[in-house]
Amino acid sequence: MPISPRSKSLTFALIASLFGTNLMLAQSTPPSTTVAPKHESARERRKALEEDGAQKQGRREEWEKRTLEAVEARDRLRADCRRQAKEQNLHLMKRVRFIRKCMASGSPR
Repeated sequence: MPISPRSKSLTFALIASLFGTNLMLAQSTPPSTTVAPKHESARERRKALEEDGAQKQGRREEWEKRTLEAVEARDRLRADCRRQAKEQNLHLMKRVRFIRKCMASGSPR
């Protein structure tokens, strides 16, 4: 017995609505532990915000320190590579090529 187009469309609409409901439920966020309860005082929330701010500041300072150390290490390596190129009395293009290879190797030759 052939299925009528009307039955096909109703079946499709039913399946689509069930699928959409499942997606909606799957995307809903579970209750988070970071949400402050209603009874928490303003002082506690402020204290938590200050602690978060202090942690972020500490991470930022640590990141800046590591970045500065990496830049200083790169500058020391570049100075050493330039010194070696100068000692070898290389012409401009050979000196540039030597410095580039020396920097890429990560250690002075």
